[in-house]
Amino acid sequence: MPKLLIATTNPGKLREYAAIFDGLPLELRTLRDEGIADEVEETGETFAENARLKAEYYARRSGQLTLADA
Repeated sequence: MPKLLIATTNPGKLREYAAIFDGLPLELRTLRDEGIADEVEETGETFAENARLKAEYYARRSGQLTLADA
C-alpha cells in the first residue's frame, strides 16, 4: 500500500486528513511516525509557496510522497 506523509504535528489537522483519505488505499504517516522533528522555515511569500517548501523538504527527508500546508 502506498504511503502518504502528512507534514503536520497538529492533531486536529491529522484527524481531518485521516477523515478525507478514509477508505483510500493509502497508509497515512505522520512526522512523528517517521521520527522527524525538524521544522521548516516558512520563507515563501504565499501560503502555497510555504506549503510547497514544507512538502518538498519533508519528502526529501522521508523519501515519501508528502502533503503539507502552511
